[in-house]
Amino acid sequence: MSIPPLVTTLPLTQRSLALTASPSFREFLQANPILAAAFRSRRREIRLPLADQEFFVSYPYTLHFVLLLADESPETLVVAPVLAAIATSSPRFTLQIVRESDDLASLDRLVEEFDLIGAINELDLPLLLVFDEEWTYQGHWGPHPQEAERYLDEWFERHPDYEILAETETSEAQAGYTSLLDQLTHEMRVWYNSSLNAACVREVRGLLVSLLDDEAADEEEQD
Repeated sequence: MSIPPLVTTLPLTQRSLALTASPSFREFLQANPILAAAFRSRRREIRLPLADQEFFVSYPYTLHFVLLLADESPETLVVAPVLAAIATSSPRFTLQIVRESDDLASLDRLVEEFDLIGAINELDLPLLLVFDEEWTYQGHWGPHPQEAERYLDEWFERHPDYEILAETETSEAQAGYTSLLDQLTHEMRVWYNSSLNAACVREVRGLLVSLLDDEAADEEEQD
């Protein structure tokens, strides 16, 4: 894939080593058994439509996906398994996991579009970063499909105390926050299983189509 680099170019060996040390999705689950049970339960709820499976499995280029996530976010639970389903649908795709608490220096050098070190607390996670075969940054997606905004806005309007409780350290406030967090996670699974799983797949597929379009345009210019 010969899409022009969008970041300062490092030697290929340095770029690949910068992230191949990060765990694969399977290794991430093996190292986090508490999360693993919830992720596997969520993964069983996801079915890729046949047309999307065919698109991903026949995708002509190698792509490396790096998913930057926050462990305690309900969106990590609902979104990451969808992205894992996409990544495992093609032999040309890989998926590696990076937590927001990890050392992000290597990843930050590959992605100039985001300040992953200085502004990590301001980023909306999970964030899917896409690299080509030579670990050149190509694009990103996240933290959720656009259609999810409506559901989230309505939920937060009904629960205006959610953020206040999250930032209050008393035991009573934290108990209330935990209860609302569990409720939000449950409702998000309902939303995603009704329509947002498909929206995730559709938007990620759209991103990969745009990469193919860019490649075709580059080839036309070279001709």
